Amino acid sequence: MRDVSLTISAGEKIAICGRTGSGKSSLIAIFLKLLDSTPGTSANITIDNLPLYKIERSALRQRILALPQEAVFLPDGTTFATNLDPLNISDPQNCQSALQSVGLWDLVVEKGGLTAEMSAGTLSAGQRQLLSLARVILRRRHRASQGANGGILLLDEVSSSVDQATEKVMQEIIRTEFEGYTVVAVSHRLEMIMDFDRVVVMDQGSVVEVGVPRILAEKAESRFGELVRASE
Repeated sequence: MRDVSLTISAGEKIAICGRTGSGKSSLIAIFLKLLDSTPGTSANITIDNLPLYKIERSALRQRILALPQEAVFLPDGTTFATNLDPLNISDPQNCQSALQSVGLWDLVVEKGGLTAEMSAGTLSAGQRQLLSLARVILRRRHRASQGANGGILLLDEVSSSVDQATEKVMQEIIRTEFEGYTVVAVSHRLEMIMDFDRVVVMDQGSVVEVGVPRILAEKAESRFGELVRASE
């Protein structure tokens, strides 16, 4: 990562795009302190004017909601409820509501309900990603019940392993459920981020272009436009 200068305003929807190996996911990893910045630049990365290096990893990951490329679950035999709410912060009614929001409640009922044992291998890639999304929704709603009406949502290639129908469902849920949130999304499916406020194009670890997606997509010499045309 080098020559990265970027300011994201509260409530803004930002997409990060680029070819494989351009540094997209590394940037997300830095936000979560999965990767550390170099000592000379650590003070330059801030959230709400607070240097990132001063924030404890545990506190940071509690407050930032993140949806990874590959959904992660607890070992087979753990219940649906525990996978959905591993910190046990919500009641069964809220768990049911979150699953209904992503269209998985009937599936969970068919498999025995919230207290039934779960095996991630019996779910499709789309179902696993939707369950992961339900987990994040549950955390957002819990935070809202504690008075936190905004926050940060990080999405790292969340639609890479799902079909277009599931992608559209996820897109609509993120748009409505996380209204008011600051959303930073890494995506190679460019149609998913066309309505974002800005797109950041990266190449070889650097930011090479920033602008409004739909405007850049129509420019002949735009790097983002090149990515759009290559994906058609």
